[in-house]
Amino acid sequence: MKYAKSKNDIVNEYIGDLNDEIAPLFLEIRACVLAAGPAFNESIKWKNCLVYATTKNHIQTVVGKGKVSLIFFEGTALNDKYGLLEGDGSKARTMRITSLDFNKTALKDYVKQTLKNEK
Repeated sequence: MKYAKSKNDIVNEYIGDLNDEIAPLFLEIRACVLAAGPAFNESIKWKNCLVYATTKNHIQTVVGKGKVSLIFFEGTALNDKYGLLEGDGSKARTMRITSLDFNKTALKDYVKQTLKNEK
């Protein structure tokens, strides 16, 4: 599996341990997030979740059977013009991705909004 290595060795270990069925989807999502949010630091939190953060946590990835869920911690502040965010909590919203032909434009937009809302 070829991918841009993280500065965090624990993240690289996490990626290396992903099963072959989900790894391509996870890596495509990761590349999309990092392209839209190059300021992010990556870390593993809560034992098995990759988290994208700056001075605070912004996005958490959760790998499930056949899907990767992205939890936007401040998701209610995002303009969801694509209608892809789910949830009814007071702050967080989730984008569930199940195939490599996911809406990359939407994901990049959500990531950019997330970073813009930090300020």
